[in-house]
Amino acid sequence: MGAKKRTRKRTQPSQARAPKPPADATPVLLMAYGSAPAHTEDGVRAYLDHILNHYRGATATDVEVADLLARYEAIGSSPLYDVTGRVARALQEALDRGSKPYDVRVGMKHSPPFIADAVNVASEGGAASGVAIALAPFRSRLTSEAYYKEVREASAAHAMEWVYPPDWHRHPRFLALWERLISDALRDGEDTVVVFTNHSLPARILQWNDPYPEQFAATAGELADRLGLHKWSLAFQSAGGGDQAWLGPSLFEVIGDWISQGAKDFVVAPIGFLADHLEVRYDIDLDAMKMAKELGVTLRRTEMPNDEPEIVDLLTDLVRAAGD
Repeated sequence: MGAKKRTRKRTQPSQARAPKPPADATPVLLMAYGSAPAHTEDGVRAYLDHILNHYRGATATDVEVADLLARYEAIGSSPLYDVTGRVARALQEALDRGSKPYDVRVGMKHSPPFIADAVNVASEGGAASGVAIALAPFRSRLTSEAYYKEVREASAAHAMEWVYPPDWHRHPRFLALWERLISDALRDGEDTVVVFTNHSLPARILQWNDPYPEQFAATAGELADRLGLHKWSLAFQSAGGGDQAWLGPSLFEVIGDWISQGAKDFVVAPIGFLADHLEVRYDIDLDAMKMAKELGVTLRRTEMPNDEPEIVDLLTDLVRAAGD
């Protein structure tokens, strides 16, 4: 295999409570996509195999493993585990200030702790119901709905129901946070182009009347109005491989179109993501910025929500509304 064996380890987020939840607490499950928990060839391969087996019934090639490992090394490791753990702990602290007890846990779709395992542990407390939240602002059959499907399947053996919050892509706290983050990244003048980005998905979702692209466009449009933007666009990033079509236009295509119109200053606002991770740190901070430098234009991105107080307050609102 071309890449050398790596030994750097990534710590997995610990569960927010003891292995068995308190009997009187309502379980809360925060779900994210996942990341290779160990940045070694074996760790990356296990992560990729889980993804590819889920979507294509395949396993990762040596080239795919080496490529992903190189990306992790280029950004100095993914902070997704750390960020998700911080969010879970902050949410637990916020909920603990209320009168009703909650037990916050983390579940990942493609890496430990897996969603099914988190559901099984949460059920041990004997609660009749819990609240499950996918940390993804725009709903799709392939994103948040897929997470909720895993929760339902894992709960089939337990006498426990789960409540899922309504769509929150236009929640006042979400919009206010992104308005601030984008404003902080803007410079004086009206020549800056703001490019709102979201993770690309297979284009077949358009045949399902999937709300994903419409929710993305609605959120970006409202933010553009709030900020009084004169130049802005939508773009999709981080498209997967294979021979299927993916949602577009890509971030690179959009930047190229604006450059052809004379634009020289860009801000990328990745509103489809909540945390710093590979798609932000590599695809934007390294790949897109390298392209911008080669083309002689300026490109920067906003800070990410991560565990900002507004995100914790948003999640607290969602949990209490669903759990009451």
